[in-house]
Amino acid sequence: MRLRDLVYYISRYPPVLQLGALIVLILITMGFIMHLVEPEMFPTVFDGVWFAIVTASTIGYGDTSPETVRGKAFAMVFIMFGAGFMTFYMAKLASSFVMTQGALGRGERSYERANHVVVVGWNSRSRHTIKALLSNQPERSIVLIDHSLTENPLQKEGIHFIRGNPGEDSTLRKAKISDAHTVLITADQYKSEIEVDMQTILTLLTVKGINPSVYTIVEILSPEQIVNAERAGANEVIESAHLLSTVMTNSVFSHGISTTLLEMLTHLKPNQLDFMSAESFSEKSFCDVAQQLNEKDILMIGVKRGSELVMNPSPSFLIASDDLLLVIHT
Repeated sequence: MRLRDLVYYISRYPPVLQLGALIVLILITMGFIMHLVEPEMFPTVFDGVWFAIVTASTIGYGDTSPETVRGKAFAMVFIMFGAGFMTFYMAKLASSFVMTQGALGRGERSYERANHVVVVGWNSRSRHTIKALLSNQPERSIVLIDHSLTENPLQKEGIHFIRGNPGEDSTLRKAKISDAHTVLITADQYKSEIEVDMQTILTLLTVKGINPSVYTIVEILSPEQIVNAERAGANEVIESAHLLSTVMTNSVFSHGISTTLLEMLTHLKPNQLDFMSAESFSEKSFCDVAQQLNEKDILMIGVKRGSELVMNPSPSFLIASDDLLLVIHT
């Protein structure tokens, strides 16, 4: 019964590991036999195993060899079968490695780790986002999901690629959404706005169906679909068209401001621009709170009250306990 359990346990592993376990068993068995047949030449089982490994690998140091007819007969049998097994195993191991690397490049292998960032969709925005994440958090693992690519575009950077439809459970489970830290869903700009937003919301629903607690950031093109994205469970919605038009409008009135805004955001490190709770500053003026924070090398630039953001309010503006302070950590 124990032998059957052992065979069942080994059978769950890949064939390469099964074959490796068989070779190890053969080497140990042969070493034990050589120790029993010729105890003077191989005084310990380790010496017998050493002879078996050297012989099977066709190295043949010649430091030890059987002297009796029976020992030589066992060695002859082992040379014919052991060396063949070892050669076959090395070829199988190399073939398995090549197949594994090919599967990784084609996006067929599942991701096995946790606490990673999943980026859905390959485009210029996701490319810049991934590069920024790698630059600021090189220890953070990133998984890219896309159905249009045939191979990993960022394999050299160590990005794990999953090829498939992000709206299907099987694809998201390959990316191990259940253990993800954050999911970023980008919009496919090669389709119409309504089609893209519907696909984004479908992907969001699938993600939340597998992992309701994961933080999701979604890109929406049509303002009418923002409410649907929020209903689907989006923690953060980015309306890219509105963001771009706002920058362009400001550039009309202040020439060159778009470049300045981009440089400002680029130079800010992750978590440097953040929201702080205003609970400990309740009923204090904006000027007093700004001065207190400035002493801690924190620059306050605005206050978020509910859904409204007040940038650089008057010095007498009173802070409420449920406000959020928009700050820059210096």
